[in-house]
Amino acid sequence: MSKWFYKILFFFSVISFLSFYGCSGCSQSGIRNGQQEKNYSNSNPKRNARSVESTNVTEPKKRNSIPSNNKVLPLNVLYNKYKSSVFIIYTSDGVDGYQGTGFFISKSGIAISNYHVFKGTSQGLEVIETYNGKKLKIEKVLSKSDEDDYIIFKVKLSGFNISNPISISINEPQIGEDVFAIGNPRGLESTLSTGIISGFRDKRQYIQTTTEITHGSSGGPLLNMKGEVVGITTAGLGEANLNFAININHVPLQNYNLNN
Repeated sequence: MSKWFYKILFFFSVISFLSFYGCSGCSQSGIRNGQQEKNYSNSNPKRNARSVESTNVTEPKKRNSIPSNNKVLPLNVLYNKYKSSVFIIYTSDGVDGYQGTGFFISKSGIAISNYHVFKGTSQGLEVIETYNGKKLKIEKVLSKSDEDDYIIFKVKLSGFNISNPISISINEPQIGEDVFAIGNPRGLESTLSTGIISGFRDKRQYIQTTTEITHGSSGGPLLNMKGEVVGITTAGLGEANLNFAININHVPLQNYNLNN
């Protein structure tokens, strides 16, 4: 048999593995393995009838976002500037507890995470824990989508000061571009991981990256070297260095004032 036959066979073996076992980053601290089994191949996945909201690609020029300085900065400077805007999310269904990550995109407390961090849990049992240990509650859910796995909500700040909310990139990153993530893998707060953009999947709805995404980091920011969010980290298969983030341009943020 030709070498192309074996290459094709290997490709479909990898895709089958992902579909059967799910992705490690799709659960909270490993409690929900396999619950979310999105297909990150180039084909368009079937739409979930249970979706709360389905959105099209957002036109970047219409987004109301915090201005960026547009300068590439050293990684340690970016990390120290934005780590305070990334928080741990604890949720519960009344019996079991789960953990994920979220981040602030406005000084008024608007924040983003993965919907699967909250799916099946009870409203009011969630706890938002900031980098300095302050515990907050969600004031209002602004938008959510089970299918596209994002949730936008407003946090009741109770005196917590968001000095550096993370700005949203109006441009998609380029393949090969350096990026980094700040998350809480397995509850280890403010963990930094780095990598590059390695591809786009499902009509560019998902960003593929070598930046490691593990249990507990779901819902954190994937940032470029200007300190702008390009994606929401959502899934990882560490053995093959396959990690995925929701393209931020597919999240409907144009309806919210992020400048205050």
